Amino acid sequence: MKIIAFLCVVIALSSATEAIDIFNTLPKTDFGRTILQTVQLELSNGSAVDSVVDSLNEILRSAEQEKGAIQANLRNRQAQCQTRQDDAQSVIDRANAKRADDERKLPLINEELISKQEQALVKDSEEQRNNDKLALITATREEQKQEYQERRNELTNYVAALGEAKSIVSGLGSVSFLQVSSSEHYSKFKEAYPKPRGYGIMVELLLKASTQAKTPEQVERLVATIQGLIDSIYELQKQELLVDDAREVEFIRQREIILLANQTLAASVAELKAQVLHLQQDIVEVTNDVNTNKQIASIKTKELNDWVKTCQDEEKNLRAIFDSRVGQVETVNQILIIFNSGLSQELRKSIAEIQLN
Repeated sequence: MKIIAFLCVVIALSSATEAIDIFNTLPKTDFGRTILQTVQLELSNGSAVDSVVDSLNEILRSAEQEKGAIQANLRNRQAQCQTRQDDAQSVIDRANAKRADDERKLPLINEELISKQEQALVKDSEEQRNNDKLALITATREEQKQEYQERRNELTNYVAALGEAKSIVSGLGSVSFLQVSSSEHYSKFKEAYPKPRGYGIMVELLLKASTQAKTPEQVERLVATIQGLIDSIYELQKQELLVDDAREVEFIRQREIILLANQTLAASVAELKAQVLHLQQDIVEVTNDVNTNKQIASIKTKELNDWVKTCQDEEKNLRAIFDSRVGQVETVNQILIIFNSGLSQELRKSIAEIQLN
């Protein structure tokens, strides 16, 4: 029985000591000093324990409410921070994805641009070759026309000379008069054609023979020979005209083929150059898009890092405040336990003697 009583005394003394230790720690915090002041004031005014307990319960409710509000604020702020961070990360991901897609496109656009430029150069070269060919066949045709006209004029002059000779030798008059006229005509021909060629040689021989005709028989044979040569020259002119006409037709055909080909080439070159301009503009736009998305990702990354740092600091502060409120609630609960367990006179005295510093 004495042992049990002794143990009760020891437990009581141990509880009283722990209670004093708890009250002695209160002045270390502003909240603890407020609790201690409240308790000392209540006890000094002779308030009953129940009254002190009521005051402590009021403080406890206030601390619990503050703790709940802080906890709710912490959850809300965490949700806001997460939303902000998710939004920033989403923008970063989209910008990086778009930039990566554009960077994949650029080599393909460049490759297509080079291909179009090369195609345009090939068609430009082909068009230039056609122009050179057209210039060549045009120059050749002009030379042919010039040669044909000179040849035609030459043959025409031969016919005129032969016709004049024929008129002279077949005209009326003495033989001596005919020989004088024929010699003069022959001299004019030799002056015009000092070195005749082809039919000119035959014309020269006939004109020379006309100067030597003395008898009607010779004149008749000479006139017949001259007419035969005239007819032969006329036939030659017809044949050469047909040949020249054929050359003109062939020239026109080749020219039209070249001009039509150049029209097609010019249209192709114009289309290719338009495509080149469009591709060059695409390269500028895609390059600008790459740089823009790179800047967006950089800005948003900095913003994200700032938000992470800010949110971490705010969460740390709110958690510190929350932990403080938890400690305050725990402190009030400990004091309530002391008061609900009974307050001895010795404990009252010890409480009253605690200094607030």
